[in-house]
Amino acid sequence: MRLDELDLAARLPSLRHVIGLWRSPEQVGSSACWATQQATLTDVYLFVEAGLFGARRTATDGSAALIKPGPHGAPRELPGSSIAGDILLTPRGTLGLRGPMVPVAAYAPPPPPSDSLITPPLRDFVDTDYSARLDRSTGAINITAPPSGIMAVGGYRFLAQDLQEWTRRLGQGALLTALPDRLSGHRLAGRAQDNARARDALAELGLNPLMVEAFRDRSGAA
Repeated sequence: MRLDELDLAARLPSLRHVIGLWRSPEQVGSSACWATQQATLTDVYLFVEAGLFGARRTATDGSAALIKPGPHGAPRELPGSSIAGDILLTPRGTLGLRGPMVPVAAYAPPPPPSDSLITPPLRDFVDTDYSARLDRSTGAINITAPPSGIMAVGGYRFLAQDLQEWTRRLGQGALLTALPDRLSGHRLAGRAQDNARARDALAELGLNPLMVEAFRDRSGAA
């Protein structure tokens, strides 16, 4: 959206397609409209390791495309367009995905022949745990909130209670917190009496480098 605000057409006159990767997919529906007419915008809804799907914005007003339950893929108005997978609203009120857009589908064994006549509605679906609801007026699925009690920093997720446990292991006076971030979901900030020692302690726990670098030394930053 910032590219759109910076007069994208004048800066990149040959640009025709833009892909926006949303690590906070619940924010797509309330995002600003895409105003650049020369380039189309495709929103990619990323549900961390659970899966993803993309949807091209409408050409009329640049608003986010309606995401409806059922088969999902290339725009349905394109003849012969392929299907990337299925989207549904689970009985828990969360978003479910199935098909090639779910990584685990690439490794799942084929169903045994004996199960061909008994296929539950939710078979092979992966629950993203993102809260969602059905808009009765449009028939679209609205993604409303990320999973409760889970922090996401880029593509790395962890339990909020784990964050508190790691902080306790860093010793007295240490602080490690996750702050909301529109681009990455959350960003980490840390404080300790000895940042180098805190980095070593987190690395010994086998944590992601994103966690360790929350305690990087900023004293020499410009």
